[in-house]
Formats: sequence, C-alpha cells, structure tokens
Amino acid sequence: MKKLSLFLFAGLLSSNLIAQELPKPSPLATTTQKVGLSEVSLEYSRPGVKERKVFGELVPNDKLWRLGANTCTKFTSSTTVTIDGKELPAGTYAMFATPTEAGTWTIDFNSNTKQGGTADYDAKLNVLSVKAKAMENSFNESLIIEFNNLTSNSGVISIKWEKTRVDIPFTVNTAKIAQKNIDEAIKKGENLDQVYYQAASYTFNTLNEKEKAIKYLDKSLKIKESHGALFLKASILESDGKKDEAIKTAEKALKMANEAGSKGWASHIENSIKKWKEA
Repeated sequence: MKKLSLFLFAGLLSSNLIAQELPKPSPLATTTQKVGLSEVSLEYSRPGVKERKVFGELVPNDKLWRLGANTCTKFTSSTTVTIDGKELPAGTYAMFATPTEAGTWTIDFNSNTKQGGTADYDAKLNVLSVKAKAMENSFNESLIIEFNNLTSNSGVISIKWEKTRVDIPFTVNTAKIAQKNIDEAIKKGENLDQVYYQAASYTFNTLNEKEKAIKYLDKSLKIKESHGALFLKASILESDGKKDEAIKTAEKALKMANEAGSKGWASHIENSIKKWKEA
C-alpha cells in the first residue's frame, strides 16, 4: 500500500511538472499596428543568433524557412492589403521565406496557419508570393519582424536578423474604406449635420477633393449651421481662390464662435481672416 501511495505521488508530481509553463529559447512576440482604417498584426517567435552564422548556414539558401521558430509566423490584416501590385484578402496567413545567396527572397503568404514548421507546407495553399530584396543592416541578436514607414494608406513589413534586413512594402485602400463608412453613416441617418461635416473635413484635408467637400458641407449647414462647418467652407473657398466669398463666410463663422463662447475657434478664425485680407 505504501509503495502504491509513493507511485501515485510520483505520478501526480510528474503530471504537474508536465503541465507547468517553462521559458522557450525563442520567445513568442506579437505586434499590432493601425494603418489608416486597417489593422495589421504579426505573431512570431524570436530565435537568437547565439554566435552562429544565420543566413547561408543556420537558415540555408534556396530552402523554405518558417520565418522564425516554433510554430509558423502569422500575418493578419482586417482588410485587403496590396503587396507588389497583388491583392491579399483580409485574413490570417502563415508567412514563409526562401532566402537566396544573390539576396532576392521569396515571401509566401500561406492559408494553412496550423503548421508548426515546413514539413506540412503545401505551395498550392499560397495565396500570395512576392519577391523582396535583402540588404545589409546593423546587427540584431534576436529576430525582429515589425511594421515601419507608416502612412495613412501604407506601411512596410521589416524582417531584421543578424546583419540582414528585408522590407516588404504594402498598401491599404483607406479612401475606399472611409467612403464606405461615410455612406453607411449617412444611411443610418443619425446626427447628419456632424456626419456631413466630418465627411467634408476628411474629403478636403486628406483627399483634397474640394467640390465633393463643399457638397457635404452644404448638406451639413442646411441641417444646422455651426462655426466649424462655416469656417471649413471658408477655408475651401480660400484655397480655391475665392477670397472675398471666403472672408464673408469666415466672418459669419467668427460671429457664431463668439456667440458660442468658443475662444479658441474665434481666435483661429480671426487670425485666418486677417491673413487672407493681407494676402
């Protein structure tokens, strides 16, 4: 009975040891980034150089690499992204790389995100494959995959390890997504004066589409006049060379801002009117 108890105790101890979490040599990393109205993320493990030669030896040339360690590296986007002129639909993909001695890498985005390494890799499941140029870089002990060079509609996936860097530029159609959001907000029909005002601000300040912005503003002002909407219209008119009409509209906006006790707006509008008159 005593032996049985010891056996059961040893079994329980062994089970607990198996269940506990232990550190991994290549720790997991995640990074998430907003690009315009799209969200992109990366999940990967970070192996270290550890005094080894990485590219050409640890990671052989002309052979498929899981772009990390442990399980496959994953790239996720909430919207369609375009890489090298090719569209990658919204979703999650396993990323693989094939380095070459000449320095041109092949980057694959594969639909099988459950694979641990390259043993289960099936090229038929590649949704997108692109070429990318490797370049010399400052030394990085641990693998880094990150998002760089961000704008409202573009970014770069940067792979950095040892003394090598590979950049994969991508774009997202932020204007298309924004227009869809505007159309849906208009269809919903709530707070339309603000919906049209915000749509006009985006259309003018980001897209520089003056005529379209004025149409949105006129709809906003028809519902409810505000000093913000009036001054935005004045700014568009001034940028279009219609100085007299712009000043007249801005003076109306200034009066409304003063009546509303909005000192910040009033000061900004007053300074703009002065500047336009002096021009």
